[in-house]
Amino acid sequence: MPKFAFFDLRPRSGFRVPLRASALWGQLAWAVWELEGDEALEDWLQSHEKAIAHGLDLPLQLSSAFPRGYLPKPLLPPVEVAETSKRKALKSLVYVPVEAFSRIFQQGEAALLALAEDGEHPEAWERHPRTRVAMDRRTGTAAEGLLFEEALYWSRGKLRLYAKLGNGMTADRLHMLLEHVGRVGFGGGASAGNGVFSVETSGEEALPEGSGPYRLLLGPSLLPPSPEGWWKTERYWGRLGSVFAGAAAPFKRPYLRVVEGSVLRNYEPRLLDVTPSEPPEKGVRVLENLAPLTLPLEVPDA
Repeated sequence: MPKFAFFDLRPRSGFRVPLRASALWGQLAWAVWELEGDEALEDWLQSHEKAIAHGLDLPLQLSSAFPRGYLPKPLLPPVEVAETSKRKALKSLVYVPVEAFSRIFQQGEAALLALAEDGEHPEAWERHPRTRVAMDRRTGTAAEGLLFEEALYWSRGKLRLYAKLGNGMTADRLHMLLEHVGRVGFGGGASAGNGVFSVETSGEEALPEGSGPYRLLLGPSLLPPSPEGWWKTERYWGRLGSVFAGAAAPFKRPYLRVVEGSVLRNYEPRLLDVTPSEPPEKGVRVLENLAPLTLPLEVPDA
């Protein structure tokens, strides 16, 4: 089994959005700019674009953050399930243990059904409200008697992030960049203390690998022109970050993407241009990384 770098993250606050590969890659790009300067960021972007254009190994491929010891449930050809309770259990299964993939390679969704019937399984995030005090824009202080609730994602324990490191990216460099993102705050509301995490441990871990032609996506990506496989889509329209958060048009151009756990035969890594109709600055491009870490996957009876 191939080995990948891993980083265990401990959330220290609530998050506006879960830690997903595409958004985390973007904040790492900002961290490169903030810590290493303009030229380093330009090298970062050009190296990724060149690798994708020429079919080379990317400098960095990330997974989304998952509960330690688990990967997202792969979407596979469905098996017929007569009992409603079993169908619901299978549908509610979000993550599967890493060691279960050898059975999944052999049995497909039948193995997932057996896992779903075993009992409770972890969830990376729970969504709960947090009460906050509104600000008086005239004085810059708390507005008396004005409260509101903000729905945030919370994690009970550590999360594990996987990475495939290529040319120019070392485990130490990525560790430093991740720590910076964790201090600044990931996602929206960082100025109010959201998105804070620490990097507690790191190392290498072997992940399962099948011999089939399919790829299990460990982060969001795009559907290829003639997709083959099994997938779930979502519409995405993220907000610009860092110094562009207050731009006149602060939202990225919306697009449709496939989510973690999707299984594609003809997966293609992409850097998607999502620059708003009114760029935050002249000549600025806004890119969305849709080249996540993937694993070869065998699909029985495909």
